[in-house]
Amino acid sequence: MANGLRIGMLVDTYLPVIGGAEIHVLELSRALRNAGHTPLVCTATGSQADPASGEFPVTRLPTLRYGGWSSWLRLLFALPRLIRFLRGVDIIHCHYTFYMSMLCCGLGRLLGKRSAVTLHGLGTLDSSVGRSAMMRFFRRASLRWADVIIATSDEMKAVAQRFVRGEKIVVISNGVDTAYFTPKPKVDNLELVILTMRRLAPKNGVQYLVEAAPAVVAALPQARFWVAGEGKLETAIRKRVVELGLEQYFRFIGIVPHAETAAYYQQSDVVVFPSSAESTSLACLEAMAMGKAIVASNLTAYQDMLGDGERGLLVRLFDRTDSDYNAPPTLPRARIQALADAILKLAGDLALRKALGSRARSFVVENYDWSRIADQTVRAYRLINPYNKD
Repeated sequence: MANGLRIGMLVDTYLPVIGGAEIHVLELSRALRNAGHTPLVCTATGSQADPASGEFPVTRLPTLRYGGWSSWLRLLFALPRLIRFLRGVDIIHCHYTFYMSMLCCGLGRLLGKRSAVTLHGLGTLDSSVGRSAMMRFFRRASLRWADVIIATSDEMKAVAQRFVRGEKIVVISNGVDTAYFTPKPKVDNLELVILTMRRLAPKNGVQYLVEAAPAVVAALPQARFWVAGEGKLETAIRKRVVELGLEQYFRFIGIVPHAETAAYYQQSDVVVFPSSAESTSLACLEAMAMGKAIVASNLTAYQDMLGDGERGLLVRLFDRTDSDYNAPPTLPRARIQALADAILKLAGDLALRKALGSRARSFVVENYDWSRIADQTVRAYRLINPYNKD
């Protein structure tokens, strides 16, 4: 591409909020910059305490934070700056099919700008939309008004195909910085660390790991559970740990800045992802890049990443393999025991942990490095003239 593009990355939530989509925007922007483009971020997250501040220009418009019908009144205050931002870019790249995506894809049409939308789950999956007429409108408008749709998984593509023609959709997964997330020896620690790097939301399933913990510690007293993340389930999860008498076995770390996550993966022996909904988990890709042994629910997304026992162990926690944000508060005892058994299998077999981790690392380097994802993203941009600058 002869000239770099000015790419407007628009996302409802961004750093310092930590989540998959927020890290996706950061890392994709870095990779696009390394490829000679100029990413600019616009978000409704108002805090200036951005750990990556200075890397990219970030326009913060907190009045664009969606909060019901009053959002339309607040929009009047943000609209001039938003339009000025959109006029200054070559391509509008929205994330989520939510409020900002709907606004910016629509404004893009009025301004003669072409747009892309990346699907991350929120606002796209039926279970995240529910019965909300407004959420359904955001999804439909975002998908219809975007010029190209980037699905992070085949499951996301299937949802989008209900609203738009298939040739408008490309599948480009999340990625990982394999130069930063690279295997390192664990610092001397006699504990066997079982790590979950998850926001404490129902769909991430940390509550199921707590239920599996008694069976694990009964067989493996040196096991320790590290919980890295915060969220609305934290109080309930902490309470359940106390009820089960497991306080000495659990360490609640809180939110870990993305720049520090590799150090926690380094100290872990097993990493667990008992999610009920996932597209392509950035946290799972990072753990794989670190060469870690992984236990995950058998959702389609984890099957795609981990294979069938080739690069990690999958556990049938649910009666389905597609994503559902409506995670049950608990699971049948047999499913919880299966999760505990998978953890114990890895905990007791160092050779298996190393073999799975090595294959996981190789797979991620070959398929999910951010440089590859950025190249695929630019090819998606090329589909929407007039910004084909070859």
